Amino acid sequence: MPTGRQQNEVISVSLPRDLVKRANAIIPKTRRSRVIAEVLTTFLDSISRKKLEREYMAYYAKRSAREVQEERDLLAEWELSDEEAWAILEKEESRGRRAAR
Repeated sequence: MPTGRQQNEVISVSLPRDLVKRANAIIPKTRRSRVIAEVLTTFLDSISRKKLEREYMAYYAKRSAREVQEERDLLAEWELSDEEAWAILEKEESRGRRAAR
């Protein structure tokens, strides 16, 4: 969405007639360009996220089995059990701290 003094460029886009009719029926004329801009922005953001996801998948696929196992071992060491988490919360409450929300 444009903020402040961000400039817009006027462009022409051809859309299927049925899509234009549907959009005209439900989107007020004064908001149409903003709605289209938001939908396009959301779509482009999702493409960026998908690209990043593919890059992460490619990175993790290239790692050796040893690296993967080391990471799993490290995560297992850091994992809190339910009992440990409740003990920490009870300890904080007994000291007069409020529980996190």
